[in-house]
Amino acid sequence: MTSVGDQATSSSLSEPAAGPSAPAVSWEDECRFEALVADPSVAATIATCAMRAGAPRESAEEFLGSWAGALIVGGAMLRGAERGRERALRWGLQTGKSRTEEFALPIGRVTVAVLCSLARKRLLLQGVEQRPDGCTLTARIPSDARTFGGVLRVSVDRTATGTVVHAAAEIPGQLFDWGVSKKTVATLLTDIPVLLA
Repeated sequence: MTSVGDQATSSSLSEPAAGPSAPAVSWEDECRFEALVADPSVAATIATCAMRAGAPRESAEEFLGSWAGALIVGGAMLRGAERGRERALRWGLQTGKSRTEEFALPIGRVTVAVLCSLARKRLLLQGVEQRPDGCTLTARIPSDARTFGGVLRVSVDRTATGTVVHAAAEIPGQLFDWGVSKKTVATLLTDIPVLLA
């Protein structure tokens, strides 16, 4: 004879009724960032690209510091550069480039290629904005001898025929970036088909 407590225990351990399950989404068709990077094969691919990244470039501060050490007026030069940049930021000066390209490929594959390109170029991911059919990835462009750094925003969205990518690089506090934003955008969009091959 079983008690009510025994019945409850046995029913809670029984197999759930089999019902129709939703088909699993391949990572290649996945547009949700968190689900995509949670896939072990995707994580391994991005990690491999990060390991292949070259040595970090000299930052703007390091570049100016090396010149400052060689010059008698080095300290004044550094202070002048910093004041000039602060003034340009207050005035809202900035430069940048943007480009849009469409790829006849699934959104998951294109998103992974974008992440691999960012990892290879040491552009650190700072934020992700999720949308129903895509996302925007925001990465930091490190400073170097030509700029004090900036931001790269990459929107990846599903279309009826594949995936559209819009990349925009912004370098605040400068009127000229000596081709940094143009090269950053061009390199990213050139990397995508190469990394997908």
